[in-house]
Amino acid sequence: MGYFDWHEEPGYFRDVTRHFRSDARLLDVGCGTGWIAKHFPDYTGIDGSPDAVARAGDLGRNIILGDVDEPLPFGDGEFDAVVMKDLLEHVQSPGAVVSEALRVLRPGGLVFASSPDAQRWVWDDYTHVRPFTIRGFRRLFIDQGLEIVTSGHESVMPGTSIVSARTKAKRRPLPYRVAARTPFIRRNVWMLARRPST
Repeated sequence: MGYFDWHEEPGYFRDVTRHFRSDARLLDVGCGTGWIAKHFPDYTGIDGSPDAVARAGDLGRNIILGDVDEPLPFGDGEFDAVVMKDLLEHVQSPGAVVSEALRVLRPGGLVFASSPDAQRWVWDDYTHVRPFTIRGFRRLFIDQGLEIVTSGHESVMPGTSIVSARTKAKRRPLPYRVAARTPFIRRNVWMLARRPST
């Protein structure tokens, strides 16, 4: 199985998509091949990998090539929603990336982000720059001017996606959601935040 196949739609995709209206104008930052496009007709993705963008194009997905560590090539308040799934652990300046997400969100717009929890397994991926604690992740978004709607941990124990896919669950099965509360279980932090209306 190739890298892009491994990072296609997870079995638990509703853990991400459930936060947004289906007609939302959605920006997916660090989108890979853009599996979220299957759920949002008004979808735009941006990724720094030419291979990912080419593969997304083959799949008919609206994805552009761009460096997410640079200012995003979109206007102020252009999107209803922004997704940054498994992105912020890879960037040099997560504050600048979150600030750009705030800029391109319309007032009242929502952003979903997830990233590995601060655990030893995170460093098995040489592309990771940093992990996050839930407190640090929340502070990152608050300091950039976003309001936290909700946050938590999600289990990323080996086999989670396989079990979710085989059971046709659109969210992580309950035992995995409960396991994510245990600090030594392999998990991510996640957050839903809002751009203030004023």
